[in-house]
Amino acid sequence: MRLNYEIKGMTCAACVSHVEKAVLRVVDEKESVNVSLLTNSVSFLVEDNTDLQSLESRLAAAVKSAGYELVTQKQTNKNEQSESRKRIVNLVVSIIFTLGVMVLLMGHMIGIPTPAFLSGTENAAWMCLAQLILTLPVLIINRRFFVSGARALWNRSPNMDSLICVGAGASILYGLFAFVMIVTAKNADTVHKYLHDLYFESAAMILTLVSLGKLLEARAKDKTADAIRSLSTLAPAFVTVIREEKETVIPIEKLQKEDVFLIRAGERIPADGVVLSGSGTVDESALTGESMPVEKSEGGEVRAACILLSGALTVRAERVGEDSSLARIIRLLEDAASSKAPIARVADKVSAVFVPIVMAISALTLIVWLIVTQNGEQALRSAISVLVISCPCALGLATPTAITVGVGRAAKNGVLFRSAEALEKFCSATTIVFDKTGTLTEGKPALTDVYTYNTEPETLLLAAASVEHLSSHPLAAAVCKGAEDFGITQLETVTNFETLTGIGALGTVGGKVCRIGKPSEDILAQIDNAPKSTKTQENTAFSLHVVQKNGVGNIKEDISLLEGQGKTVVLVTLDGAPVGVLALADRIREDAERAIQNLKEADIKCLMLTGDNERTAAAISAQAGLDGYRAGLMPEDKERIVREISGTSVCAMVGDGINDAPALTRADIGIAIGAGTEVAIDCADVVLSGNTLLSVDEALRISRATLRIIKQNLFWALFYNAICIPVAAGALSPITGWQLSPMLASAAMSCSSLFVVSNALRLRFISLHKGEKKMFGLKKKETATHTLTVEGMMCKNCVAHVQKALEGVKGVTGVTVDLESKTATVDALSSVSVDALIAAVTAAGYECK
Repeated sequence: MRLNYEIKGMTCAACVSHVEKAVLRVVDEKESVNVSLLTNSVSFLVEDNTDLQSLESRLAAAVKSAGYELVTQKQTNKNEQSESRKRIVNLVVSIIFTLGVMVLLMGHMIGIPTPAFLSGTENAAWMCLAQLILTLPVLIINRRFFVSGARALWNRSPNMDSLICVGAGASILYGLFAFVMIVTAKNADTVHKYLHDLYFESAAMILTLVSLGKLLEARAKDKTADAIRSLSTLAPAFVTVIREEKETVIPIEKLQKEDVFLIRAGERIPADGVVLSGSGTVDESALTGESMPVEKSEGGEVRAACILLSGALTVRAERVGEDSSLARIIRLLEDAASSKAPIARVADKVSAVFVPIVMAISALTLIVWLIVTQNGEQALRSAISVLVISCPCALGLATPTAITVGVGRAAKNGVLFRSAEALEKFCSATTIVFDKTGTLTEGKPALTDVYTYNTEPETLLLAAASVEHLSSHPLAAAVCKGAEDFGITQLETVTNFETLTGIGALGTVGGKVCRIGKPSEDILAQIDNAPKSTKTQENTAFSLHVVQKNGVGNIKEDISLLEGQGKTVVLVTLDGAPVGVLALADRIREDAERAIQNLKEADIKCLMLTGDNERTAAAISAQAGLDGYRAGLMPEDKERIVREISGTSVCAMVGDGINDAPALTRADIGIAIGAGTEVAIDCADVVLSGNTLLSVDEALRISRATLRIIKQNLFWALFYNAICIPVAAGALSPITGWQLSPMLASAAMSCSSLFVVSNALRLRFISLHKGEKKMFGLKKKETATHTLTVEGMMCKNCVAHVQKALEGVKGVTGVTVDLESKTATVDALSSVSVDALIAAVTAAGYECK
């Protein structure tokens, strides 16, 4: 199991390194240790039978010896809010007193007169005392920098606070020395010299600016964890359970497996379960990223944190508390956010020696300037500037901020990365291998084509569905569903029903014997010389391809055509005469072709591995637009092929079934469809909870964007220090005469950390689809009305299907579909193109213009 503890006192990347070394002395699973500056926490794996009390005691001692504090229970939100308010109050007080010091020192430059009792050489001691008195509150309020920095130095593990402690401390000590020199001075020249060498204002300004930077940095860091925090608040506090036929409201913590609970419209679902009664529409966007509501009825599954938009459901709890989908997703996000990407090793190596090197450079700067100029004031200013301007925080935050924001952004779109390593590795993928059944296809047979001969489609489907309604064959259910979608809801009474084993079924419908099943040779032989069709009418209705012909002579050709497309064909006869052919297939996902196209545009090679036959595999490959396929494979064959591909490129595997588990494990990146089996999901590095292939492209874009941000952050952190430390040391002084003051150095250090965090936050606004642009400052949303002609609508179900397709287009504000006039009137933002509307209707299976 994985344990997670809060660590108090970490301020920079050096702190992370020190805590990690301390924890490694205690923990056995050394490879699992992750210390996060972003969340101020440490996590690691332990055996299930570990003595936690003993472990925590040893861990706390090790962390304390490094100068930090281990917290066994995380702070509550209330304590965090209290700490945030305290920081703000302390910062305001620091600013007030720092401004007081600055006014005394430089107020006369902007027209603010210096009080008479503080002006002049004769009152220099009082001026020094006044500055010291105003500086003391700033020192006291920000004493944590001195305590933490001194403790780290004492433990020989210097961190960023050590730099601030030495820098501000040196300013104060020099100021006190100047104060003593002024008080004991015997001439005006000495007083005048040291009066302008006081460093009280520098110490106050350094501490105030660093505190401001830390506050802004903390605010920005909080935003990076918004996705995890928002998910944690989705579970309702109470639930209505039904016990002894009475409704009782109980806290969510007391809900148990097998409890029956009631959900009303507007309420969040408290646990995963199965609907026992009722119906309604559920918003699952919190978990899947899909905005379209899902219909739920008896026997359907619901998941925790989703919202019931309408209706009422009675549900039996199947997975509660830590076993629910919500808890599992939160654990995945926390593990991914706290894990380290391989690229983070660069920052870790630099951070381990960064602070000691900076302190050495500062000491060297002091010595060199003392030797060259014999000017103690200039030497001290440069040495302090070196200490203050260096920024180990930027190095420490470069990777974790981007990882956390990237993981959170992915989660909001139904993509769950299990680790930072998976997020980084997916960026380099060059080949993605797809399973067929349930991945590229819907995973269940569906009626795709209806060919009729000398009869109407309604008559054919009514007879076929009436007979198949009594059959238990999987294809029978597909025929009935297709007829229902076509608009046939009332079936005929069937007598003399009989199952023909291995062939099909027959029964008497409306006084005629209807046979539906495999095309038999004797029936086909009867039509060898039959006249061919002279009239053909073809259309599409509710994703069904309907072809009407006035002759039966084409049946063999039609059967061969459909079988060549990898479809299963059944022949329907009435009183022995062929009246139609029905084709069924595991229909390709609606989003498969678009998803593959997106990936190919991203320079990804897309392949398919399937255990199905060659003919079906070729048909699916052609429909999806794949670069290649292999058919007739066993699970071990898939694993072997993936291993071969991984030997020459970075290979990702997308699958959903138990038979995909070996290949998912072997692939560089295993990707599981959320609707797949638990085995597949457990073997995967990435889980697509939204159950859409478009999420594969989204995951790739997020991965690439995250790695791009990490590289930018690391470059900035290293470039900033490489340039600013020499400048602070006075490298430009011999050329320009300009020397950086400690106050400007502290401001630059704060800005460096803010840049890294703010740059990572840009991931929240990245485009996940080609051509999509994030709009800012949109003051007015102009709308337009479009009228489309839609061919192929034959019933009210068709109307509903077209309306749903158009409403799914982003930017559409209203849709009216008229069956009689075959038109659809669409109100949409002016940014929505007519082509997008036509594409949505076409994808739904209708012709549109």
